[in-house]
Amino acid sequence: MTAGAGGGPVTVVIGSAGRRLYLIEWFRDAFARLGLDGEVVATENDPTSASFGFADRGVAMPAYSDAAYAPAMLELFRRDRPALFLSVNDYELQVLSEGLADELRATGCAVLGLPRAGQEQATDKYLMSRLLGRAGVAVPRTVLGSRWETLVADDGAPGTQYVVKHRFGSGSSGLRLTDRDGLAAAVDEASGSATDIHGRPVLRARDAVVVQRRLIGQEFGVDGVFGLGHPAGVLRGALARRKVRMRSGETDKAVTVDPAPFAPVVARLGAALRPVGVVDMDLIRDREGVLWVIDVNPRFGGGYPFMHVAGADAPTYLLASALGLHPDPALLRYETGVVGAKFESIRRTGALVEPAAGGA
Repeated sequence: MTAGAGGGPVTVVIGSAGRRLYLIEWFRDAFARLGLDGEVVATENDPTSASFGFADRGVAMPAYSDAAYAPAMLELFRRDRPALFLSVNDYELQVLSEGLADELRATGCAVLGLPRAGQEQATDKYLMSRLLGRAGVAVPRTVLGSRWETLVADDGAPGTQYVVKHRFGSGSSGLRLTDRDGLAAAVDEASGSATDIHGRPVLRARDAVVVQRRLIGQEFGVDGVFGLGHPAGVLRGALARRKVRMRSGETDKAVTVDPAPFAPVVARLGAALRPVGVVDMDLIRDREGVLWVIDVNPRFGGGYPFMHVAGADAPTYLLASALGLHPDPALLRYETGVVGAKFESIRRTGALVEPAAGGA
């Protein structure tokens, strides 16, 4: 095995990996595929998370909302000099984009994500719809919860269905599906648990909710893999799957499809957001063949595993890029027609000592 540039193992840090043990395993595979001596470090606020003990090394980290988070991250990066860092937590990505990511890059680490302006719009579903519309990407009309009546007035034919969700939410946070008669109640329900861009409760809760007309068609998930160099936002590969079954807001079963029809949409998004690394997108193809983007996540999403089991290897591609090794484009090719299905497992993550009953 080959050591890293500093003589020691090459380090990849994954922030807030949580339950996504497959990412840790696939970066281990990337080390082997590239002939490198390496380790995967998981930074977690919860040391009993599944990823903390599964990684080669777990590092307890303050919550990203804590003032101690940034200093602790900088200390880790200055000491260990990782080659690559990625987070799979939307709120952590927001904190990173506000200057910390650039400080981490100054240590020599390739940090995946968006620049601050792009991250703020990606986190805000209302602003994202406006940005993509200007970039020539088809998006459903999106209004704030406080203005839901304008959407009904303009497009409220009998039978029209609507989608309500948190403006700054992650995944399917706040999701409600309803007709126009139940729309007011759905907005109020979603408002009750809405948060701001940092995950904190808000005062004007209806403005932290968005409403869209529900689109009918086939649902797809697409990963755009973007280069790590300059200029940012250059599309290197698109990975696409048709969703077969959903579970708890995440794709549970999917079949891989030809990425060619989706690549122009992903490229336009890249030009608008200037991402580095992976961006996960949800799309609907309607009866006329129009591809509508309904959600954007600038990170590894829950749909990437379907591409990996079909032959794509984004972890190896990104690690090689971070190390300046000019990765083989074939790493982002895969077999179409492959059906993947998720399954459940469990592992021991720690032990807690309960206080004795009746103790002082």
